[in-house]
Amino acid sequence: MITYPFALLSELRDAANEHGYRIGPEEAAGWIFFRSASAPAEIGLAAASASGPFFLSVMHQGVARTLDAPPASPCAKGHAAAFVFATRDDLHAGVQAVYRLSVSLPNFPLEKYEKVVAGIGDTEGERAQKFRIGQGIFRDALMDYWNGVCPLSGISSPDLLRASHMMPWARCETDAQRLDVHNGLLLSALWDAAFDAGLVTFDNDGKVLPSPSLEAAAQEGLAVRDTPRLILRDKHLPYLAYHRIHVWRRE
Repeated sequence: MITYPFALLSELRDAANEHGYRIGPEEAAGWIFFRSASAPAEIGLAAASASGPFFLSVMHQGVARTLDAPPASPCAKGHAAAFVFATRDDLHAGVQAVYRLSVSLPNFPLEKYEKVVAGIGDTEGERAQKFRIGQGIFRDALMDYWNGVCPLSGISSPDLLRASHMMPWARCETDAQRLDVHNGLLLSALWDAAFDAGLVTFDNDGKVLPSPSLEAAAQEGLAVRDTPRLILRDKHLPYLAYHRIHVWRRE
């Protein structure tokens, strides 16, 4: 078993504690494990030396598939994957991203919604209340998933950001679809309006597809020609295909 020097153990603890993982530490097989009271699944931290590299092991399957970081091997026992970071700052950013993804990826938003609406009935007014609650939870999840930034415009002011469904709320068959973070984009208000109206959509590579109905002034205002590609995951694609077929204006 590796015994970490106090200073290095303190650094690993800080990386966890500062980003929501405050339960622990527990040590086993060279990994220092932490859990969170507000996010699912534990993480494990390790280091080759005080100057790095540093390692992060994650139990959450969805985070393991989504986290954008160099892979490492092996991961901690019972975990889904591990990642390597060159510096302390990189490690902190990695732990922060794991927490953010853990509270936004399915099924966490759905579980949160079901707990909140458990005592609410099914009258017209109560359905409207559930809708408002669901929209709020969905927005929070997208804010976490996209790190509070519109990926197209770079705008990060919360008042100018909207939670945009690919498959509209009313057309979803289940609450799981309505609250699936992969069914949404965090967009600035103008991009949201265009996307919701079917004036823009995206191909499977994340490239923007303007509708022929989108006037030239609007294309210029959106800076369509200079828009970066969206970074999409496989789970986005069925919802995005629905948007292209049923929402996007092809003519």
